[in-house]
Amino acid sequence: MTCKELIDYDKTKRPHLAVRDKSTSLIWLVPCSSRIDKFEGIIKKKQSKHMSTDAIKIIDVQNKKTVLLLQDMFPVAPHYIHGQWIRGGQPVRVADPVMLSEMEQTANNTIKLLRNGAKFTPTQPDANRIEKLMLEEMQMQKIKERITERITPKKSSKDITR
Repeated sequence: MTCKELIDYDKTKRPHLAVRDKSTSLIWLVPCSSRIDKFEGIIKKKQSKHMSTDAIKIIDVQNKKTVLLLQDMFPVAPHYIHGQWIRGGQPVRVADPVMLSEMEQTANNTIKLLRNGAKFTPTQPDANRIEKLMLEEMQMQKIKERITERITPKKSSKDITR
């Protein structure tokens, strides 16, 4: 998987970090939040109980703190991505290669945990069900495209020169 730019999900307008799954071609979206105080408190509470805090990361994006909610990540087919997150007229990107590498590794680990049924919060999306639905949808789209290719008449060279 490779980390991509931050994405603005069309329905919620909530920015997401996009991570492409090379094995399925799906894009896993990691919701972002600006509620730093709330999630710093959650991280401290988990740390006091000696629990893992890998599912919540606070990072700097263009000199502004942003929370990555890996615990709530979910997959989508590429055609559901409607635009890039724009802040101040500029596309928002994570430029630090070390940070990108760390985020990719954490995202990959979280995806493995989710695929094995891990539950981080009671309200997290059912990522396995969503992944299955997205893969089925992509397969149906491929079948439709093949059928369309077969029934669409091809133009001959005579038709093109007329």
